[in-house]
Amino acid sequence: MSNYPKVNYIGNKANLSKWIIKNLPLKKGIILDLFCGGCSVSYALKEAGYTVYANDILYSNYVLAKAIIENSNVHLDKNEYEIKISKKIIDEIYQKIRFLENKLFYSDEVKELAKLIAISNKLDNYKRYIYLSLLRRAMIRKIPYSRMNVPWNQIVKLRDEEYSYKKYKRRRAYHNKSFLFHINNNLDNYNYAVFDNKKRNIAFNSDSFEMIDKLKKKVDMIYLDPPYPATMNKYDEFYGSYDIMFNHQKKFVNFSKNNMFVKNMEKLIKKCINKTKYVIISENTNTRPSVKELSLMLKKYGTVSTREKKHQYKFTGKDKKNKSSEILIILKMKTV
Repeated sequence: MSNYPKVNYIGNKANLSKWIIKNLPLKKGIILDLFCGGCSVSYALKEAGYTVYANDILYSNYVLAKAIIENSNVHLDKNEYEIKISKKIIDEIYQKIRFLENKLFYSDEVKELAKLIAISNKLDNYKRYIYLSLLRRAMIRKIPYSRMNVPWNQIVKLRDEEYSYKKYKRRRAYHNKSFLFHINNNLDNYNYAVFDNKKRNIAFNSDSFEMIDKLKKKVDMIYLDPPYPATMNKYDEFYGSYDIMFNHQKKFVNFSKNNMFVKNMEKLIKKCINKTKYVIISENTNTRPSVKELSLMLKKYGTVSTREKKHQYKFTGKDKKNKSSEILIILKMKTV
């Protein structure tokens, strides 16, 4: 994936996407990436020539899917967002997003953010989604650990470059750069990510259950990489402040609840009957429920096979100590 942009998304499958695609049961057709997240798998599928439906309940992920999955030829020029905005408009937006003040960013930074949001409202369609994706990247880049649920006292401490250097031998100066600096710095990266695979790819912003209901025609495959229990799975906390900022919060079925995961997954699989030929599920040997437990449930609905690859996820720059493998569970659905 030579032009996949930097998104800083926890659980990103960028390093696994080629392996996932290599092991898909069909080499062409329509595939729904139901929990697309940072769009790394959707992007690789688009590169491989599939028709991609990229869905995610988080607006922060949806804007990315619109910008680099659905969008096939629109780019953004710097002069299109270097525009003047009235102080009145900026002040109105600032009042709405002041909840970010001394929670994620300093006061002057929230004021800059208000101006940039006002600018986004002046942009049209895919240009706006590219800009919003860049703004999301800028916000994440300025927060230690790239998560919006880090306590403010920790953010302040880790944004102190001298403290960071003494503690971690890294000053992390990028946390203290302006939002606009990060937007400009990543503009080419996001523009280069836009390409046309000659398919009608579509981005959706729906709960997983609602998305399956929306499918009017059968798709060839549905790819699932839900938030598993007992993992770094609090995506609404990690990135939800972005959704609140744009007033785009939506209710969703929470798969990360340990006692409900298999039940919710089975309900979802039942909805997939007559909607697809195959359901493909990504799981890691560190996650729960186990592959065996999940496969036992899936066998009620078709034929199950698995693929395995040694893989270690990285968090905050360090390898997890325990060894793990990535598992691809392939369910060939029964015909009804």
